[in-house]
Amino acid sequence: MNEMILLKKENEAQIKALRDDDVQTIKDIMKGMSIFKVNSYDAQVIKRDLIGMAQEFELRNKTLHDAIGSDVKGFAHDIIKNSGGPCKYEIFLGFLLKLTGYFFAWFLVLSFGAYGGELGWRVNPIIFLFYFSVVILSFITEGLVAPVFSMEKGFKKECGSIISIVLFLVVTIIYFFLYDNQNIMEINVGCIMLVSGLAYLIAKYLNFKNIHKLAINKKNFIQDLS
Repeated sequence: MNEMILLKKENEAQIKALRDDDVQTIKDIMKGMSIFKVNSYDAQVIKRDLIGMAQEFELRNKTLHDAIGSDVKGFAHDIIKNSGGPCKYEIFLGFLLKLTGYFFAWFLVLSFGAYGGELGWRVNPIIFLFYFSVVILSFITEGLVAPVFSMEKGFKKECGSIISIVLFLVVTIIYFFLYDNQNIMEINVGCIMLVSGLAYLIAKYLNFKNIHKLAINKKNFIQDLS
């Protein structure tokens, strides 16, 4: 286990002892901490700091929301500005992990669920473009779109999900219009699963090493707010 997994486990254990309203406040703030804004290790450090704040204010019979005030969004923005920011290498590895993981899972499930274990498929190669587009949409909406609306209220809070669904439907409709039975060819799904599986393991290892580098000499981002 690397430093982030250990810190994440500790955070999960500590947050269980907090009051429900403090837990919700922390969840709302952390939803905006995507890897496009804060690297994943810094996000766990921030969560640890928020849990510590909540524990301290609970002793004073106050909630974390009382301490932060009504501008939770502004408070989260200040934390992000004070953090180490995103790591471009982690963003690349994150996309690679999602892409290879999805490809491996999709083709494995379809091979046994829809093709009865058959590894030789006759399909239009455009299926690869469709899957690739879905992964890109998922990665962007989770990392960029959803955090924008995570701390909104009412209908605005649901806008992220609505945008994601609309984009997915658009890509699906385009795929069905472009799919042509005349361009069918046989593909070896076994090779695809082997390559995607190996690529996933390599990306996982590189991400493990990167997290170790990110964990060196980290500070308390909230106490150091100026």
